[in-house]
Amino acid sequence: MSQLSIAHVPRPTRHFTPAQHWMNDPNGLFFDGELYHLYFQYNPHGVEHGNMSWGHATSSDLVNWSEHPVAILHDERHDIFSGSIVIDRHNSSGLGDGSTAPVIALYTAAARDGSNQAQALAYSLDGGYSFTKYAGNPVLDRNSADFRDPKVFRYSGPAGDYWVMVAVEAVERRVLFYRSENLLEWDELSGFGPQAACAGVWECPDLLELPVEDSAETKWVLVLSLNPGGVAGGSGTQYFIGDFDGTSFTPDHEQPARDHTDFATLAEGAWLDWGRDNYAGVSFHGLPRNRCTLIAWMSNWDYARQLPHERWRGSMTTARKVDLLRTDTGYAVRQRFVGLPAAAAAESYGAGTHELALQGPTLIDVQARDLGEEPVRARFFRADGSPLSELLLGAQQISHQRPSGRVDHELYPSTQHMPLPPSDGRLCAQLLLDAGSLEVLAAGGLRSLTDQLTGEETPARVLLTIPGGAQSDVACTPLPQHGSTATQELK
Repeated sequence: MSQLSIAHVPRPTRHFTPAQHWMNDPNGLFFDGELYHLYFQYNPHGVEHGNMSWGHATSSDLVNWSEHPVAILHDERHDIFSGSIVIDRHNSSGLGDGSTAPVIALYTAAARDGSNQAQALAYSLDGGYSFTKYAGNPVLDRNSADFRDPKVFRYSGPAGDYWVMVAVEAVERRVLFYRSENLLEWDELSGFGPQAACAGVWECPDLLELPVEDSAETKWVLVLSLNPGGVAGGSGTQYFIGDFDGTSFTPDHEQPARDHTDFATLAEGAWLDWGRDNYAGVSFHGLPRNRCTLIAWMSNWDYARQLPHERWRGSMTTARKVDLLRTDTGYAVRQRFVGLPAAAAAESYGAGTHELALQGPTLIDVQARDLGEEPVRARFFRADGSPLSELLLGAQQISHQRPSGRVDHELYPSTQHMPLPPSDGRLCAQLLLDAGSLEVLAAGGLRSLTDQLTGEETPARVLLTIPGGAQSDVACTPLPQHGSTATQELK
């Protein structure tokens, strides 16, 4: 195995990337009423994973980002692992100054010798740009080497009104729930798991109360990242739908713990994404339920450390708004891209091959009908005419074949398969193309497939082949290209 050295890694314009150095999981997402704050696992000293700290960026539209100096820096004893942020509007922590609501970060203080992971707190009095580590850290310590990734939210329901922390004992595949009145002292409430996919460690939990479309009903969704053992191989994210009573999460359907990695078994579960590169996604604090929005790290631990780079390494997915739909088989999570312009007019295509020329980042909307066994075939090409990757868009399944391209790693070339709900020969898919990535939402957002195309420019053209007997309406919407990453030198 070797890392391919290339002269240039194109930087996407629709996805956040750091100006320099290594980045992985999103952390501490919150909306302050005007700006979206994105923190992330960050190495301020290089392009390798290590020296974990919290980088920081802000955006007014979830598309264009300004990067700021490191928010929480590692020290000689602890790395700053994943966590979350809340705004303590009533100063329950007592850490405010009497005029400004403190921004509270709960994160995992990971001992640099690997001996312990405990939950710690830092607070900000300037809106989240600089933080002070709490003198009484840690605020929650189980004397465990794998207790991490606290996601904190305010619960208000029949059981009362208080803070809830969701964290994981990663190796045990257990989610733990805690309660606090002041964000400083925590009492254990309950646990969940192991259930469903368990071939890897559980990480980065999130518990969301989401609205069900066309009803006054809400349901709770527990999101869990898993590495390895994802449905597409390596890193992946599964979810459970159920109810949370302020103490315990109860899934609608109990599932046995499965340590299998075969696709047929894994496909029985509920997956937030069916591609190789959507991991550790979490939601923004400060948004109402009907605007719940997630961002994930667009990579996979199978090869993330060996991807080619140009002094920066790591990208986030496009922001997605999430809610729930009631389907014939129960509830399901729906995702929708955030920050898209008005769609271009669609053109109708019959059977045959049609060439679409692209001029940079593009959203391609494909609506096909009367599909039989043959799928719509989308082949992507570079500007020099060489093939880049291929999508097979069927009525029952979407597959993406990704060759090695500009990446020299045996686990990178792969074919992802995403089964679709029954559709009577119809296909509905959105393809978001940017430098270095392909994101697919299908079945009205009930299915998602995210794959990196590392080192690649946005495809220059697409050959779209419509099978005999089918018809398709295709809209190609150019996406505005803005500077999505500040170039300031980090301090």
